[in-house]
Amino acid sequence: MRLTGTDDTDIALDQYGQPVVGEDGDVRLVSEEDCWIQDVWMEMLTEEGELLHEDEEGRWAYGFGYGTVLNGLDSEEANEEIYARTREKLTKRDYIEPDSIKTSITTPDRKGRRTLRVTYSPLDAEKEVNKDIRIDGAEVTIE
Repeated sequence: MRLTGTDDTDIALDQYGQPVVGEDGDVRLVSEEDCWIQDVWMEMLTEEGELLHEDEEGRWAYGFGYGTVLNGLDSEEANEEIYARTREKLTKRDYIEPDSIKTSITTPDRKGRRTLRVTYSPLDAEKEVNKDIRIDGAEVTIE
């Protein structure tokens, strides 16, 4: 599988992974930085092995597998595993600054939901990308 590059263009997706349609009825597009940032958050929502055509394993497999990890470990174990998994998956993209990668997980609320914040920066950029991911015991969603 080929990762989205810094010069690619793709269909714009909303927070539910559905195509964004403009008032004119045309599907909107994202390109360059917006495109690869969208690809990163889509991979965050995906479990490893979820895609039928996926043939890679480990670091190069598509999908962060957050649901499996966060729904199966206590908070301390999850913090360590999530950071390691996030760093492993993000560093396969050579346009992300490895030293900028950070993760933090809230403790479960009364309903068992947690929020994972993933932060990273593109190479040679002051910009910081933050994604909040909600884990509710059954589903992983971007907020």
